[in-house]
Amino acid sequence: MVLGNALQFDGNTLFRSLRNEYMTFEEVFERIIDFIKADLNSSYKISVGTDSQVGSKTVFVSCIHVHRIGKGATGFLHKSELQRPVKSLREKIYLETCASLQLAYLFDEDKINRIYSVFGTNKRKKGVSFEFHIDIGRRGPTKALINEMVGMVKGLNFIPKIKPDSYCASCFADKYTKAI
Repeated sequence: MVLGNALQFDGNTLFRSLRNEYMTFEEVFERIIDFIKADLNSSYKISVGTDSQVGSKTVFVSCIHVHRIGKGATGFLHKSELQRPVKSLREKIYLETCASLQLAYLFDEDKINRIYSVFGTNKRKKGVSFEFHIDIGRRGPTKALINEMVGMVKGLNFIPKIKPDSYCASCFADKYTKAI
């Protein structure tokens, strides 16, 4: 959802599954829990990321990617539109990063603890990790924004990943900025 110039997420924000089912974040969270419960012997990476495509307006796609390491993945996405083109690269990356931050904050302490609890008391928190993917890298014009965006993400207690490790933003979300 876009409010003014800002993207905003809450528990009622609608996401689309890869099977074209629409659901709220709360329903997405339950699907994530079910996906993890289906194989408790695997490790998981839960990533959030956002990409955008600029034309006469700017389309943002924010994604949640749940990777069952070595055994597949599932994902969910949310499309938002800003009714103007975002011409500044800094503004575009800033809006993408802020959207991902809001999405990451939906995984509050209770939700994270609930994910960890799925693995039971005998298995420590090593069964799942959380990543924050930013669509910037050391090559190209976004390299000038690395310190700024990584610093903002770290300052809010998230661990950032940039290209080539930021696949949730640079591949998964990117694919859907063009497809929907």
